[in-house]
Amino acid sequence: MSDLILHHYDGSPFAEKVRLMLGLKGLGWRSVDIPNIMPKPDLMPLTGGYRKTPVLQIGADVYCDTKLIADELERRHPDPTLMTGGLGLAQAVSGLAETGMFWTIAGFVMGTIADRMPPAFHEDRARMRGAAGANIDKLKAAVPGHLEQLKPQLAWAADLIDGKAAFLAGDTPGLADLTLYHPLWFMGNAGRKVGAVLNDYPALTAYMERVAAIGHGTKQDMTAPDALSVAAAASPDATTGVAENAEGWQAGDQVSITPMDYARDPVVGTLDAYNGQRIAVRRTDEKVGEVVVHFPRVGFAIRATKQN
Repeated sequence: MSDLILHHYDGSPFAEKVRLMLGLKGLGWRSVDIPNIMPKPDLMPLTGGYRKTPVLQIGADVYCDTKLIADELERRHPDPTLMTGGLGLAQAVSGLAETGMFWTIAGFVMGTIADRMPPAFHEDRARMRGAAGANIDKLKAAVPGHLEQLKPQLAWAADLIDGKAAFLAGDTPGLADLTLYHPLWFMGNAGRKVGAVLNDYPALTAYMERVAAIGHGTKQDMTAPDALSVAAAASPDATTGVAENAEGWQAGDQVSITPMDYARDPVVGTLDAYNGQRIAVRRTDEKVGEVVVHFPRVGFAIRATKQN
């Protein structure tokens, strides 16, 4: 079986979610450090344009979005399971943790530490949001509002834990816990001034210590050129093909796949798989040869493109 290669950077909260997935399953993996802003010249040959962090590479197959990465790790390495409490619980927790609460935390953190971040970082994040440019004064002025929005959301999260079992579904951690944890980790990792907000929620801080103890599995550093060489030497795995669907997509269609929320950089290729759960496109790059890039169906738009 090919190595698990995670393309990430240390400060990424969504990468922390996947690092903990690898730890929960006790897996060994290769770590490729990528820039936290564009350009990402050693990632683009693999993804074809998808720029979010993290990305999981297995040979010549490239998996985007943490929900799909969780599904793929579970498929390849089912024991121990990530799905303690069921996938539905993880998706429900995601509705709290990875939508409103995450963006409130992100606004609070980025505004509070705005002066510590280089201008290039602010400009990059503005482009990801589709804004014309960064407005640091606006980020800083929004901090009090974000904090007041955040307080009830942290109370809701604490209520899921306080006086109950060690983890959301009992005594064993699962994907739901990693989903709730990583936005809190992002806040706690941003310095004393930001992290101090968590001190008012002792149930959450104790819970965070239990989740952190899962660890990250066995990590080995890998260079980006070596990861590209792995892809170039491999062939993509066989996919499930294109199932009958209401949209009328067929195998071989020329399509672009784009995130529906932010960082809407399209990935163009030949439709290789499509069903209720996944989309996959096959594409070729001179540095890696033929790869298949995989996305979850939910949260991604698929559009027809013209053939060259």
